[in-house]
Amino acid sequence: MKVGLVGCGHVADGHMTVYKNITGVEVVAVADAIPKKAKTFANKHGISRAFTDYVNLLEVKELDFVDICTPTSTHAPIACDVAKFGHNVLLEKPMALSTNECEKIIHQSKKHGGSLCVCHNQIFFPSIRRAKSMVDLQHYDLVSFRTSVKQNPQIFKYPSWNMTTKEGGILWEAGCHPAYLQLHFLENITEVYAVGSKVKYPVYDEFAVLLRSPGQSYGIIEVSWVSEGSEKTYEITSADGKRAWPQVDGDYHSILELEKPELGSAVYSEIKRILRYILRSRHAMGSHLGYFIGHFYLIKKYMKSLKDGSLPPVPPEEGKKTVRLLECIEQSLNTHETVPVR
Repeated sequence: MKVGLVGCGHVADGHMTVYKNITGVEVVAVADAIPKKAKTFANKHGISRAFTDYVNLLEVKELDFVDICTPTSTHAPIACDVAKFGHNVLLEKPMALSTNECEKIIHQSKKHGGSLCVCHNQIFFPSIRRAKSMVDLQHYDLVSFRTSVKQNPQIFKYPSWNMTTKEGGILWEAGCHPAYLQLHFLENITEVYAVGSKVKYPVYDEFAVLLRSPGQSYGIIEVSWVSEGSEKTYEITSADGKRAWPQVDGDYHSILELEKPELGSAVYSEIKRILRYILRSRHAMGSHLGYFIGHFYLIKKYMKSLKDGSLPPVPPEEGKKTVRLLECIEQSLNTHETVPVR
């Protein structure tokens, strides 16, 4: 398969690492609004064609899909143009900055008969897939799902536009992953309540969100970009007292479980912690991909869907649901009120 890639930043480098580990795929053209950036990226990865105007890339006839790795504010116009040229689309998260923009993208994609996949990569982490299977098989009667993300943006060299209102701020950059993961586990979220502060940046950079669902399950999102260090904690709590922590960092993924305590055991928290399921991604394809192991599985599934004409692994409707949830969280942060998710 031949791919055109729009946007030559850090995320695009990660996508290139994935493509180099998938048999039968080649990135044949790239585009970036900054000429030097496009040329440097193309030279680095051995790509023959580099454009400043992405429209020139869209005129390349043999493309099987176009991979969009640009700032979120540009997703809607670029994705709509890609669809108009008749190309399939792989679109980085979040899908857009509003549900209205999502609807425009979906409309153009359907109108021109293209396939569109949103890059909700963390759903495809081995530990997340296993955790979801455990919940679906009722190994865990889910009561709560907590996603806590604490990051130091200087460590990861995030671009300054991540912290601007134009791009949705930290909520849309770092909050998108917890949002779609919560929808993946809770499925039907009915209302949200969020509180937060603007500590270091002109946007909310420290916030917490409570997500309610019709049943007994609820979700918690915590995001902080004022931390000195960086850590991710994902925690599942079961109705019978069991807890599980899907591990999502490094070159391997596992699920750490704390079994239900036995009556009369005063030290259960120390002796009942076990590694029941070890899911190592150290196999022929993906052993060194680290964080991008989720992209690896997602992109492989998307390529397969293009070959057999099936639905993409993350259809645009799922991207729109996530954007709607982010809109509700943002509204709650600004109004200090509970917001229904419709």
